[in-house]
Amino acid sequence: MVRVLDRLLRGLLALLLGALTVCVFLQVLVRFVFKHPLPWTEEVARLAFVYSISVDFLLVVLPPGLRRAVRLVGTVLVAVFLGAMTWQGILFVQATGVQMTPVLQLPFRYLYVVIPASGALMLLYLVLGTIDAWRDRARP
Repeated sequence: MVRVLDRLLRGLLALLLGALTVCVFLQVLVRFVFKHPLPWTEEVARLAFVYSISVDFLLVVLPPGLRRAVRLVGTVLVAVFLGAMTWQGILFVQATGVQMTPVLQLPFRYLYVVIPASGALMLLYLVLGTIDAWRDRARP
């Protein structure tokens, strides 16, 4: 299941980066060559950029006991944060149902749904990663 989800997310990321590239190229081409900007390209490029951002944190080399303690505390704190993010994201999406984007006239709820979806996916990956790490430590 994780492999399928990984492939799906990698495909989505590739699609977003492709859309970002095409929209920025079109915006530059149309604005500077034809002197008539396309209003929708800026908005689509911004949304594709925001949805494709990823941040990685690396654990600094620590003694094994301290490393486990830091990972445990970090995992619990991240899980609490992601749970709150998912829940508050759902409430936020419900509250923004009537607002529309200025150019595309899409309901903002379709754009903001990435907040609870991302929180839930990150929480799923955190749980699966924790299970994998626990299984690896349990093996002789």
